[in-house]
Amino acid sequence: MTLMNNALRAKLTKRLKSAFSAGRTFNPSALRMVLVDIRDLLELVEESARYRALKFHCDWILHPKLTGPRAQRIIKAVDIECIKAIERKGLQDWPASARSDFLGPLSQDFVDAVLSRFSFHDFESELRDFLERHDITKLPPPWSGTYRAFELLYCRLIEDRAWEYTNKKDPTKYVNRARVQMLQRRADGSMPAQGKAFPFFLSWTFLWNDQPRLVFEAEFLSAHER
Repeated sequence: MTLMNNALRAKLTKRLKSAFSAGRTFNPSALRMVLVDIRDLLELVEESARYRALKFHCDWILHPKLTGPRAQRIIKAVDIECIKAIERKGLQDWPASARSDFLGPLSQDFVDAVLSRFSFHDFESELRDFLERHDITKLPPPWSGTYRAFELLYCRLIEDRAWEYTNKKDPTKYVNRARVQMLQRRADGSMPAQGKAFPFFLSWTFLWNDQPRLVFEAEFLSAHER
């Protein structure tokens, strides 16, 4: 590493240590700057391949349309489940209206990857490991419940930024875009807030161009639920 790179690494590390110091709180602008610094440090120390989920989530806040490999894989996986559902139901094309359970039953491969694909678990795990590895700070584990404010802010940064499927050599058939929002639990009992449950959930919408086709709702799991 060159002297210039060493100086930049020291500068990024110092800023991140300050950002994560005890008693500091984030607003959307501060969180964005932290994730930009983490992304720069990842590239500087050549660890983007080691922390793929962390790199992906840092990139997500920087691009209005995300087309990286992780986004391509997830959209493709959902499209494969769509194709299987269409075939099981004997349909020729996507129905005029599809209920939330249209895809069921899901394949075991898809179910096994739900936590990784539709929560921030991998992002938070890699963030924790990266910051500790570089002696910046030691964060609690993702299932501790301490990331809730972080998640709310992060969703404010990404909710208008869509994923797009762009692989023309292996095109999708029924979904080619995705977006995510964090929504408050509804009062009608369909996703009730009970006890100390986190009062928000992730809503993933998969679209064909601008037409919404499927919505996945993902809970934030606590330690005893894992």
